[in-house]
Amino acid sequence: MSPITDFFAFTNNMWPFSGRSTEPAADDTMARDQPTQQMEMGQPKALQPMDSLQPHTDTQVSMRGGDRGGDCPVEHICLPSATKLPQKERYKGEEYSWPEFLVPHDTGKLFPGGQDACLDEQQPSDRIDCQSVEREAALPWRYEWGDFIALSYAWRPAAPHQDILVNGSRVAVTRNLYDALVQLRRCQRIRQGFKLWIDAICINQDDLIERGRQVTRMRDIYRSAWQVVIWAGPEADESSVALTALHWLARESKNENPLASFYREGKMIDASPFFMVWPSYESPIEKRVYRALFDFFSRAYWQRMWIIQEVAAGRSETPVLCGDKCISWGDLIRASQLISRDEARFGRDILNTNLAYTIPPWSFDFAKDRQPEQRQFSSERMWKIEMTMMEIQRNQHSTDPTSSWNELTQALTLVREASVTEERDRVYGILGIKAVADNLVWSNEPDYEISVDELWKSFTAGFLAAGNTSILRLVSRYAGPRNIGQKTVNDLHPRLKLPWLGPLVLWVMNSTTSAGNSPEVGTPCVHNIPSWTVCWSCAPAPAAPLTGPYHADAGLGQSIPVLPAANSSLTIKGVVLDTIVSLSSSNEKEADARYPWNSSSYQGNIYGDLDAVRQAFWKTIIGDTTSRGGIKAPEDYAWLLHPRLWQKGVAGIYTYGFGLHIFMARNRDLRLCGYTLEEIIFGQNKWISRVRLAIGDSFYDPSETQREAFSWAINAMGWRRLFGTKNGRIGLGTCAAMINDKIVLLRGCNTPLILREFNGGWRLIGECYAHGVMYGEVTAKKDELVDITIY
Repeated sequence: MSPITDFFAFTNNMWPFSGRSTEPAADDTMARDQPTQQMEMGQPKALQPMDSLQPHTDTQVSMRGGDRGGDCPVEHICLPSATKLPQKERYKGEEYSWPEFLVPHDTGKLFPGGQDACLDEQQPSDRIDCQSVEREAALPWRYEWGDFIALSYAWRPAAPHQDILVNGSRVAVTRNLYDALVQLRRCQRIRQGFKLWIDAICINQDDLIERGRQVTRMRDIYRSAWQVVIWAGPEADESSVALTALHWLARESKNENPLASFYREGKMIDASPFFMVWPSYESPIEKRVYRALFDFFSRAYWQRMWIIQEVAAGRSETPVLCGDKCISWGDLIRASQLISRDEARFGRDILNTNLAYTIPPWSFDFAKDRQPEQRQFSSERMWKIEMTMMEIQRNQHSTDPTSSWNELTQALTLVREASVTEERDRVYGILGIKAVADNLVWSNEPDYEISVDELWKSFTAGFLAAGNTSILRLVSRYAGPRNIGQKTVNDLHPRLKLPWLGPLVLWVMNSTTSAGNSPEVGTPCVHNIPSWTVCWSCAPAPAAPLTGPYHADAGLGQSIPVLPAANSSLTIKGVVLDTIVSLSSSNEKEADARYPWNSSSYQGNIYGDLDAVRQAFWKTIIGDTTSRGGIKAPEDYAWLLHPRLWQKGVAGIYTYGFGLHIFMARNRDLRLCGYTLEEIIFGQNKWISRVRLAIGDSFYDPSETQREAFSWAINAMGWRRLFGTKNGRIGLGTCAAMINDKIVLLRGCNTPLILREFNGGWRLIGECYAHGVMYGEVTAKKDELVDITIY
């Protein structure tokens, strides 16, 4: 038997009940106005072998209930390893149903007049057909002592507190947790007898040793739970309307062509090349519904770091509670996926309800996720968080013994932008994620007294010890200052942030004031760590991850574990491939006037004639992949070479300054493989190309595939530099790259890296895409590899 997990659990008599009634008891106020007292709760017994400690009831606990105090035992539970969970043919909750899913939602209230515009009376019910709690009465529990639910919730805000009674004494909990307990008392599964595991109560947060020990058990605790219950928070900002809308979207997603006839399309006037009036799309849903959805996706819960691991342990039937409403995790994902598929309309309407977010009146807007000032209002920080968590959850339940690089980076990318109260939890809070555990050799016990610098170094070394040198790709740098107008959307008065007014006001203000430099994009790292160490605290520039099926190291031999030296240097076998001799700007308003930067060094050309260079060019600017990653870019994306895209852009698409025509305006003299950017796109007759630039027109009416290619190109290029090398390669790399930096292939790293000479060794600058070396084209025998020492 495996060692036990000491475990507090609230039993079914958490509050006084009356029979099987689903009505809440009369004492729901639960001493809301009682003063707060901090005190230490009773602690679990010392660890013992599981077969030597029988489950038992410890001291009694009461949840304050006005004048009707209900006894609530706190139990020490012997929890087996998640790999040795009991296997029973039948047990309570065997279908993982949550009876409250059966509560109907009035979708009519989403529409003017109270009538659901899309409801088909003949449409089959989308309600879950679950076994009722009453019919499970004769079934046994999974464990001899019963079963339990693990709660996932946000710790913040830390104040105000509410009191509960533990061991007869007051213990303060956050108001958010208190509200969760009040709501859970109404749930049928709690009334049935399922216990609760709640970290703030079951772990002594003031004892760093105990806290570190319990953190290592989180994966087993959540994976062993009957269900993980998500508490998104109490009713606020019309959250009940948001959950009804999510139910409606989940229902619509099951149709063959969801939202096909949902919008009323206005007229389009096409008088190109003189002008064009774009069609408007009017939604029958009330505006307040979009605002409610915006507020729901903006809730603090979704930004919390610990939920990544907690939600990963759940399943599609996981209940998501918000106030007195609930939705299944699976339905929430289906709704999020439908919003993402219709992002240009439905998603845009959600974002457009935020008065701090000024969307221009265009048919489409691309690259808003690359805008540092408005990133928190982008799809990547809203419904796409839930979609990424679903992918992590699927991998968590996979029986595959390994996890891919893309599966790992999905989790690690969320970690970087998540909210934490303790920076060390950016490591300790993801140790239970399968994709992390599969790629890591790290036996360290969580230690909340270790310095953050040492923890970042140790964690990176854990991936290297597993032979996963690709972790070095996540070493990222900030971008330099930009020349911008004095005012941004954040400087406007709230009344001026209206979508139709904000852009006009900003244009007037910035046209009449002198320009200045903005701060760096991203956060300069303040930690004392080697250049090969991934810093999880200091945010890099918001570049989109490149997730193509790269295997640049395939010709360098099998990956082997790598360990740092005593002086914190890292020595890896590799090949110094090339030298950077030209670099573009990383954005249109980069303050450093050196960019675009062409050195005087000779540039070769390994690709061949101009047509071959053009082929290499379009694949480079998208990293030879798509926004979804995992595959090579389709040949249809060669449309990105169309001259009109680089002359005036695509009509009806707003690019936040990342458009290809904007990139051309600053970087037309950039030299790549002996040609200027202008020659690669427009041809070698400079006079003709200049005329085209002067009188060229926008591209009109692109296909869906062309829009996908265009969107991905400007996202992939955002906050990266296009570069040319001495030997004649084209690449796309970190914004921190400089002339004379080297392109290096390391054994075990699936992309090339940019390194800079330093003290007889190297400093790591960041990852890059270099066309022609991404799929194992470079081969080297063992004796041809050299030692690359990185400090």
